[in-house]
Amino acid sequence: MENLVTIVEVGAYSERQYQKQDGTTEYFKSRGVVMKRGGDVIYGEMTGELASKNRDTQYYQNQPYIVKGFWKHRTWGDNNDRHENAFYITDLQTL
Repeated sequence: MENLVTIVEVGAYSERQYQKQDGTTEYFKSRGVVMKRGGDVIYGEMTGELASKNRDTQYYQNQPYIVKGFWKHRTWGDNNDRHENAFYITDLQTL
C-alpha cells in the first residue's frame, strides 16, 4: 500500500529484548507513527532495521509524506474470536 499522509505524532525508538526459541537473545526494534490520511487516522510501525536506521530521523507534523507498507491480520482468543489489523511501514519519505 502506498498513500499520501501527514504526520500527527512520532513515537520514540524502542528496543525490547526477547529470547528466541533456540535460547539466543534478540532485540525487537520499533518506532511508531500516527498519520492522517484524509479523515482517517492510522497508526503504523517501523520495525527491525528500518526502525533502527530511522531512530533519529526528524519527521515534521502537518508535512506531506509518502508512506509505503502492508497490513497484517491476526486472530486470537479461545475460539479465534478476536481480530486485529496492524500496519507495518516499509518506507516513509517526504513529498
